[in-house]
Amino acid sequence: MEAPAFYRLTGPTEWAGPPETFSYSSLKRMGACLRQWQLASSRYDNLARCPERPSEPAELGVIVHEMLSRLFRTMALAGYPELGTEAFRVAIAQFDILGTARRLIEGVEDRAAGNPRALGFRLQATARDVYNRVSQAFRQEYTSISAQAARLAPLPQQREAAIRQAGSRLQLLEAQGFLSEEEIRHPRLPIRGFIDLVVRRDGRTVILDFKTGASQPEYREQLLLYALMWWRSTGDLAAGIELRYGARVEAWPVTEAELVRVEEELEEKIRRYQEGLSRKPAGASLGPHCAGCGVRQFCDDYWQWSGGSGEDQRQSEWIDLEVVIQNMVSRTGFIARDRAGRELTVVCDADVLPVQGSLATGRRLRLVNARREEGTSALRITRTTEVFGGDVLQSSASTPTPAKGAKE
Repeated sequence: MEAPAFYRLTGPTEWAGPPETFSYSSLKRMGACLRQWQLASSRYDNLARCPERPSEPAELGVIVHEMLSRLFRTMALAGYPELGTEAFRVAIAQFDILGTARRLIEGVEDRAAGNPRALGFRLQATARDVYNRVSQAFRQEYTSISAQAARLAPLPQQREAAIRQAGSRLQLLEAQGFLSEEEIRHPRLPIRGFIDLVVRRDGRTVILDFKTGASQPEYREQLLLYALMWWRSTGDLAAGIELRYGARVEAWPVTEAELVRVEEELEEKIRRYQEGLSRKPAGASLGPHCAGCGVRQFCDDYWQWSGGSGEDQRQSEWIDLEVVIQNMVSRTGFIARDRAGRELTVVCDADVLPVQGSLATGRRLRLVNARREEGTSALRITRTTEVFGGDVLQSSASTPTPAKGAKE
């Protein structure tokens, strides 16, 4: 779908119903707001779901986080070799930091090329920039890891036959000592996930996940969910769960009673979410979190609640506002009225212009992240503003996405 057509949409063309399979991340989003998940997962003409608007910090953060997680997992599987050793150099070479960074950047730009909300977006960071950030963060933590963390023994030659003969996932874990990127499902409930690492220590199973950044209480619940699915699908009750933040390790024992609690809560959540998502639209949970919602432009409840009049945003420099065009003053400005009937001037920055036709008198617009002009009632449409319900606005300074291989 081209950008002008997407920005004229007022909602999904086909509402999403309950998913066939849930995940930890989808359960988390549904817990925050069922309407948000539904709007993000619904069909918009030929788009299977609502595209997210890319941003440099967010995309770069995801790349760095993904690479650090993969790198720490690679070193865990290699037995945490010491810096400078031949085993360390081999593991780093196999991972290929620069090549991985380049591939992930290309993936971001490929997705942006087909994203109607990207509007010329491209990452300014190069593969070398990502390499430097990942290497710096990794080295700051790895010396402590190699000295403190429990080592995973390299795969002994004598275990190869046992691994080949393993008839179940549990037998493979026992023979090999670890399983990496393991897909896991609950045998009865419609939920699945991917465990970073399952290890066998002295005949006991431990489930690990690798994180970057600050510790979050929800991470423990995520690992308990994985431990539940592992237990129900294999019959093996894990002895513990571990979160690894570089050199820091958070660990907890696992009990059958706790997993039963998690299972009961999970079953109730799935039942409630399936029932809520059977409605079109699902119920919305309104609150301060709406300001960061990536699909609020299509949520009528949000605009009726506060976004339409901007009453809850009076102290903010940036505002969401629903307006109706009263008079086109020029190609870059018009007079409008908000939902409360107040008249205001809306102007576009010099480098933000309509790309197709002009915005028609009488058209209702939803301005997302418009800038308030200090000391006046005027609003300014900038390069970070999105305008829904009218012609798409685009930066006149946008540059095309470079060809693959153009960055390093």
